[in-house]
Formats: sequence, C-alpha cells, structure tokens
Amino acid sequence: MIKMMNGQMNRRSVLRTIMFTTVCAGACGIGPGRLFVSRVLAGETAFFQMGFDDFPQLKQSYGSVRLRVPGIPSSKNFIVVTRMPGNQFYAVSALCTHRGVAVNPFKKGMGLFCPAHRSQFEPNGKRVEGPARSSLNSFRTVYSGADAVGIEFPDLGYSVATELVEAGSGGYVKLEFETLTGMEYSVQVRDTLNDVVSVPVKFALTPNGAFNRTSIAGTGGTMQLYIEPSKDAGFVTIMRE
Repeated sequence: MIKMMNGQMNRRSVLRTIMFTTVCAGACGIGPGRLFVSRVLAGETAFFQMGFDDFPQLKQSYGSVRLRVPGIPSSKNFIVVTRMPGNQFYAVSALCTHRGVAVNPFKKGMGLFCPAHRSQFEPNGKRVEGPARSSLNSFRTVYSGADAVGIEFPDLGYSVATELVEAGSGGYVKLEFETLTGMEYSVQVRDTLNDVVSVPVKFALTPNGAFNRTSIAGTGGTMQLYIEPSKDAGFVTIMRE
C-alpha cells in the first residue's frame, strides 16, 4: 500500500510514514476467533519543502546549501541544494562517490568540490574531474515559483511483517519492521482504511509483557511490538515521526 507524503513541510518538520496492515477475525469470513494477518510493503515517496526564509542561500542564483534532511534514512539524507540561473534547482547527494567525504556547497569556478581528494562535480551532480569515477546521486526538485523548492525522495517504503502469537490468555499480534535511529514509533488503529480518526494503542515489547508502551525510539535495527486485537476487523497504523 502506498502513502504519498504531503509536500507542505518546512525544515523543522519531520517525515511521517504510515503503514497499514489488517487484523481481521470473523468479519473476514474465516471463522470466529481466528485472525488473518498480512505482510505489507509500502513504496513511499516523501517530499521535503525548503522555504527560502529558512534557507536564504537559495534566494539568489548560484546560492547553495548543504544539509541533512530529517526523517530520511542516513544513506540518502545528506544533500546539497543549489539554485542556478533561470530558476533551475538541483539536489544531489553530498557524499563524494570516491571515498564518501562530504563535498562543499556550490561555488562558482569550483563547482561542488570535495576537500579531501579534490574531486569536482557540476551542480546537477555530474562528475567533472578528480579520483571520483561516477556522478553524485540526484533527486528531483519542484520549484514553487515563488519562495520554496521541494525535494523528492522516492522508494522510502519498508515492509511490516505481522503474525499471530499465542501467549497469555489469548492471541496477540506481533508487528515486526525496520526502524531508523532517532525516530519515534507509535501504533494506532482505525476502523476503515479511509477513516480520519485513529486511536492510539498500547503495546508490549515481549509476548507476555505489559501493554503499557505508547511510543518507542528507533534503533536502526528490527523492532518487534505486540498488540492485543480489540475488534473483529480494523487497520493497524505504524507511525514514524
């Protein structure tokens, strides 16, 4: 299932991922007291909008800024954004393809310059010279026409595996998914897929543990959470923010 991110974000915002998986009992026609759980993979695209009040370097041609984008995996979140004449904006990875050292923001006559081994790149990431043998990864940009530019980060989805666990006095549902360090995760439930109202759910960290957690910090590794199904059918939402 795909969730498209809202583009109206500023530098103080974080990106939120919503993952859905069904928890279904008798209402699914598989018999009372039985649960149907599934594995879901989201192919999510996120947008980070940079207002020029927050990034004044981008108000003028040849302005350039290097930054880490919150909520994006570390392999993609360090970027350089440059404005060229004609309102052309470029966003590329800040990590030189030679040894992974961060390149400097764009400077006329120097381009994007790696201070470690002197590789040079054009604003669009194309390699010019130096020991680097390939261009910098680039990201699609969308200019608002006035005072902001948006950066698109594709393919940020990740999978959530679910399974029924027999423990304690009844069946629990285990949610297993990859996490990002520094992000907070919580679980909510809604009655229908399009329902705008969702209810926070307390979860446990072990099959027989207390259901007393409402959020947990990501570690960069795999997370396992346990919830108690409270309805015959519904949609479980894992929030990352």
